[in-house]
Amino acid sequence: MTQLENGSPTPSRIIGTGEMADLVRAYDWSSTPLGPIESWSVELLTIVNLTLCSPSPARTMWGPDFILIYNDAYRPIPGPRHPAALGKSARDVYGESWHVVGPLLEKAFATGETFFYEKLLVPLPTESGIKNFYLNYSFNPIYEGNRIAGLFGPLQDVTGEVIATRKLQESEARATRILQSIGDAVIVTDSEGCITHMNPVAEGLTGYPLQEAIGRPLTMVFRIVSEDTRQAVESPVEKIKRLGVVVGLANHTILQAKDGTEIHIDDSGAPIRNEDGELTGIVLVFRDINERRVAERERDRVTEQLDQVLECTTDGVISVDRNWRITYANAPAKAIVAPIDIFSGKGFWDSFPAAVYEGSPYVEHYNRAMHEGSAGQFEAHYTDPLNIWVQVNVRPSRDGIVIFFRDVTEEKLAANALRETAEALKASEEELRWTIKLSAQIPWTADLEGRILDFGDSWLVATGLTREQALGDGWSQVPHPEDTPRMAKAWRHALLTGEPYNVEHRIRTASGQYRWMRSSALPRQDDTGKIVKWYGTTEDIEERKRAEQALMQSEKLAAVGRLASSIAHEINNPLEAVTNLIYLARQKASVPEALEYLESAEREIRRVSAIANQTLRFHRQSTHPQSVLCDELIESVLSIFQGRVLNANIRVERRNRVSESVKCFEGEIRQVLSNLVANAVDAMQPAGGRLLARCRKATHWKTGRRGVAFTVADTGNGMDQQTLQRIFDAFFTTKGISGTGLGLWISKDIVDRHHGELRVRSSQKHPGCGTVFILFLPLDAES
Repeated sequence: MTQLENGSPTPSRIIGTGEMADLVRAYDWSSTPLGPIESWSVELLTIVNLTLCSPSPARTMWGPDFILIYNDAYRPIPGPRHPAALGKSARDVYGESWHVVGPLLEKAFATGETFFYEKLLVPLPTESGIKNFYLNYSFNPIYEGNRIAGLFGPLQDVTGEVIATRKLQESEARATRILQSIGDAVIVTDSEGCITHMNPVAEGLTGYPLQEAIGRPLTMVFRIVSEDTRQAVESPVEKIKRLGVVVGLANHTILQAKDGTEIHIDDSGAPIRNEDGELTGIVLVFRDINERRVAERERDRVTEQLDQVLECTTDGVISVDRNWRITYANAPAKAIVAPIDIFSGKGFWDSFPAAVYEGSPYVEHYNRAMHEGSAGQFEAHYTDPLNIWVQVNVRPSRDGIVIFFRDVTEEKLAANALRETAEALKASEEELRWTIKLSAQIPWTADLEGRILDFGDSWLVATGLTREQALGDGWSQVPHPEDTPRMAKAWRHALLTGEPYNVEHRIRTASGQYRWMRSSALPRQDDTGKIVKWYGTTEDIEERKRAEQALMQSEKLAAVGRLASSIAHEINNPLEAVTNLIYLARQKASVPEALEYLESAEREIRRVSAIANQTLRFHRQSTHPQSVLCDELIESVLSIFQGRVLNANIRVERRNRVSESVKCFEGEIRQVLSNLVANAVDAMQPAGGRLLARCRKATHWKTGRRGVAFTVADTGNGMDQQTLQRIFDAFFTTKGISGTGLGLWISKDIVDRHHGELRVRSSQKHPGCGTVFILFLPLDAES
């Protein structure tokens, strides 16, 4: 035997020499019910090695199929069927003699009885056909645990002895030679139990030479005691006399040799009778089973240790046979499933009915282990009456499956609670991260000298600095030079007074431009009241500053508009008087040249009146949509810019292909067209160019609504792609301080409220550079 790391034994490989030992080692046992040698039980390995090492004919028949394994001395028995008989069922190898030996073998396998038949007539195959042989035929059951797993026994061909006996018995010398050729120890006594003969094997085991033993009572030479009680065992002679039949020794019998050596043996004794049936003697056959007994004791020791381990472990262990009957359950298993009564022999699924349901991992893994030999592990919940979570490992075994399981309910609940806590923390962290990320505030900390210690990543985006550049003195490189003294003064004041630090300043961005920011900070003081650190935030207020500037500009524009409206109103009164006076002068004038001058003066007066009226229209916004002709919208806008157009050397092309009117807020649409025309005029100064203003019928490509399209195009320098992407942003302007950046932003809002669309395309490639704005308005824009 060899030892594993934990001290448990593992079977040796096949031992012994000779043809049969080599054949057994080379045989493909995985093709038989025995399986590969590596999977053989200790009992099977032991009995096979004992068979192969026996000098006398011996064979082992294993399992219900009686798989045949035999030694070198046994090879003549199967005759021409050797070596093919190895590993085959004895039923097939000895089909001709099965009617004789089959019932004996099957009875021994079923009942566990040991049998010995002397001079049994058995037909066996030979090179020349089937012939009758007389055999001393015996078998002993081999146990695996509590079940019979196979049969073992010596077999002696005594055909010659029988024939010799029938020929009025051979000489005593021949009988002696036959007796001595037997591999087991043999002792023959007379009817009184005194030794008349013993073979060399018996001499060797008892320690008595034949000459010294002859005539002595069997009990003096063959001294046997019980291994367990150390008491003398009943002599086979007395037992045979009492029973009159073939008998065997009790289990765990020890032979005490002459020199005190103790040998584990098993034996059988048979009466010798004359032709009248009278007892004339006894023959005792026994053999040394020390190796087998050592293996049995080792097996028992391992079994006992395993039972102790299984009872002491915290895991529950349940073994189930192939009929789904519980064969073992340790104490922890019974404690874990305490509300359920489990015991050996009880049906497993009857004990655990709640494990059977659709998609059950119990059913899946247990059946896979039972029928496919696949180990498995899983975690599952078992409902009432247990209501627990279990972690299960299932392993296939030779007789079924073994289930290892533990109660992990507390671990599961703790893990769930931990996971929920972690998820809640993660969610909180995520919310905080997004709050900081989406917040307009940039958090930061600074020391007493104003050196930045840490800050939010959005500061890097705003400044374009790296983290190393921004930390410490890098902060001072960012503010606008004009704001630095003011910021330093506010910081010194905060340090001296402990009051919050608040200042509006500009910072330089990654593009080199400056943006307005508002920085605030609060001091943190130690136990003595000394300021040790500042916690602050910086907020981008560029849009607010622009809004303030735009508001101021809007107020200025509103004031100008109101002034223009007032002037236009006041101009209209004298204009009407002058118009009337010109009319009266024309009635009185008779000189043609004077009439021509008066007509010219009247035309100019009408033009001034038109301009004044348009100025009033722009200021006076209607509260309800009105129908207006498209041509009137364009003409009213172009009339405002007539002077600028002429002075800028711009040629205006008008195209009107629409006779319908569009219902809209007239003043708002005039404002949109006015912004487009103004931008076009600005784009062509001072070089001049061509201004296209047209309207046409159109259908919106996406909604299918009918409407009109106003086009305002110029031949200026055009816009690049970056400018095109921002022209509708509030406060974005390319006109410097002369622009507010609100014209197109407001125009886009007006168009959206009219359910229209304002599109633009521009090119800076010569020739063909310029910009085209297309304003689409539905005919029922007010809806």
